Amino acid sequence: MSKVQPIIDGLAVERLDRLLFRGSPNQWPNGHVFGGHVIAQAMEAATLTVEPDYKLHSLHCYFLRPGIAGQPIIYDVDPIRDGRSFVTRRVVAVQNGEAIFTIAVSFHVGEQGLEHQIDMPDVPQPEDLDDDEAYYARVLRAFGKQPKDKPYMPFEMRSIDRMDLENPAPKSPETGYWFRLKEEIEGDQPLHARLMAYISDFAFLSSNLRPHAMIPRDPALKTVASLDHGMWFHRENFRVDDWVYYKTDGYWTGKGRGLARGALYDRAGRLLASTAQECLLRLKK
Repeated sequence: MSKVQPIIDGLAVERLDRLLFRGSPNQWPNGHVFGGHVIAQAMEAATLTVEPDYKLHSLHCYFLRPGIAGQPIIYDVDPIRDGRSFVTRRVVAVQNGEAIFTIAVSFHVGEQGLEHQIDMPDVPQPEDLDDDEAYYARVLRAFGKQPKDKPYMPFEMRSIDRMDLENPAPKSPETGYWFRLKEEIEGDQPLHARLMAYISDFAFLSSNLRPHAMIPRDPALKTVASLDHGMWFHRENFRVDDWVYYKTDGYWTGKGRGLARGALYDRAGRLLASTAQECLLRLKK
């Protein structure tokens, strides 16, 4: 049975009206809805209201309330701009009559112009790294716990300089990991973009915790959550069922918040997308 298809199916939205859509939430271990899941569904809702010649190039969103697992999410699309070169959509995600998430999505027809990019860092190839899932399973068994299946995570991941969970110590806020889907998939470019947005919210805020020798489930933390998320797509011809390197940099923490930025590269070193995110890092009193 496919481990990936249920996630792909879950990212689809059902059209209720011209600008109204409904999506099914996924089940995250903490009982909430994963932010990357809501981003991907909102992208789909916005894209379905735009002509195919316009390609999604950026999004900016805010997580307003925790989503409730097991309850449908309504996506209300506002077509705030239809220009010749750019199209903009604003989407509000609603549960129980309350907004839980809002996003602005911009589409562009694409033009010829100047080109350059920041080079990909020199990092080990994925074949030279241990699989994250296998590593965490070993650690759990060392603590006398049984690893659980993760049906919500369709990607295999291989981290650079991961935190040692058995002997945590401060590390550089600059890190990264390789990821790819666990299976090859059929699908158009917008699907690969939605899946990239899905994974871009995973473990992003961990880079803010590394200098403090902490992980998101650290007992000293009361609340850890994404506050907002920005993403810019630089290329259209990429796939997430082949290895992508996600460089992350938690370059500021303070006032109970943290700010991180990221860059996603393919194996050829092409910069595919960039990200930025502010998170809530609330300590226990």
